Amino acid sequence: MATMDEGVTIRPLKVEDAAAMVGVLGSTELYRYIGGEPPTQEQLSKLYARQTVGLSPDGSQQWLNWVVLDEGGTPVGYVQASRPLHVTTAEIAWVIGVPWQGRGYATRAVALMLEELASQGVDEVVADIHPANTASEGVARRVGMVATDQVIDGETRWTGRTHEQCPPLLLSLIHIS
Repeated sequence: MATMDEGVTIRPLKVEDAAAMVGVLGSTELYRYIGGEPPTQEQLSKLYARQTVGLSPDGSQQWLNWVVLDEGGTPVGYVQASRPLHVTTAEIAWVIGVPWQGRGYATRAVALMLEELASQGVDEVVADIHPANTASEGVARRVGMVATDQVIDGETRWTGRTHEQCPPLLLSLIHIS
């Protein structure tokens, strides 16, 4: 089992991150469960320009996006959340580039995101995970999420509480301050 990497941090996404993230998201293996294909830098720049606004085009959804950084400050993936304004449930997702998978980056980054979401009044989170994506299921379990019977577009809906609700053992493992 991979150990937690204590040097993992998250920071808000910037449009300028597209240059580095195109390499992080460049493996076709990443899209096996989520569909699509590796984006170009131009596509990422346009996407990040929309995402960094923080709201959906119609203003009804808050968009929160963070870059996951390793101990040296190198981008290794991203975590994101969206929620209707003034609602305490957020839909979350995470992607870690193939070379960095299996090192605990996703678990640590999701835990940090849950902490940030809790500070913004989010109580509950949901994630839709392909049933064959056992790595993402493992991340969800480690941050206290549980699978439901609900299936959306072939993916299992997982639910959980923000970090304040995570088991004390988990909090001691991820050392959230």
